[in-house]
Amino acid sequence: MRIDTAELRKGLSKTRRFVLAHHLPSEFYRCYSPSVFGHRVHICARCLGIYPGIAMGLLSYSIMFRGTDALLAVALLPVPSFVDWAVTTFRDRRGYNIVRTVTGALLGSGYGLGLALLLFDSSVAVLGIGLVYGIIAFSSILSSW
Repeated sequence: MRIDTAELRKGLSKTRRFVLAHHLPSEFYRCYSPSVFGHRVHICARCLGIYPGIAMGLLSYSIMFRGTDALLAVALLPVPSFVDWAVTTFRDRRGYNIVRTVTGALLGSGYGLGLALLLFDSSVAVLGIGLVYGIIAFSSILSSW
């Protein structure tokens, strides 16, 4: 199999701007935008909380959460992020990046804890919680059309 390097470079040049922020320019207000070496860099505010939150969730599994308490945490930690997402997506409100980052950290903690439960305790209930959130989000999107 031969890799077409020209095609690969073309694809990377079109997608590299989505590495740190998956938002289109019209939604850059949802990003932190520091200047790095004279270039403006956009970093998604919620994702900036999610990734460290995942590490916190994995760590919390090994330190404190077990059984029913852990499942309850996995179910409740994403709620603030979901509410913030719904309010800023379906209402005429822009929201605040610090709120996105903090709620993203809670969401990430739920992701990390859920991942640990799934991998180490074989808790398929975590998948059910994710499915419920997915159905609620999908229904919200459909009803807004």
